[in-house]
Amino acid sequence: MAAALCACGQRDAFNHAADATPHQRELERAFAICAGCHDTRADLGHRFGPNLHGVIGRRAGSAPGYSYSEAMKNSGIVWDARTLDAFLASPQKQVPGTRMRNATSDPQRRQAVIEYLSGQPQ
Repeated sequence: MAAALCACGQRDAFNHAADATPHQRELERAFAICAGCHDTRADLGHRFGPNLHGVIGRRAGSAPGYSYSEAMKNSGIVWDARTLDAFLASPQKQVPGTRMRNATSDPQRRQAVIEYLSGQPQ
């Protein structure tokens, strides 16, 4: 399993950046569940879900090369801590018709994921 995760190129709980602090590793572990569908590295493309590199400040449904649902493209959302928190808590409630089904009920985990995404280099 660890070999498969390393092969996919995503930094996560099994493939830390060499210089990651303990706090950064906690954030990576929080994001690990998202990493099954999303990548965050600029040099990699989309997976089942869009690449989340530079997602903070980006208009929802606008990453080039990803086939978004009409609901996401027309949502009018600009991703920031507040909009991400609401979406991660209940994707279907925030954007009815989105293809994302995985909700994150734990508010601490949502905050860690948002902090992880906020800390990605632009």
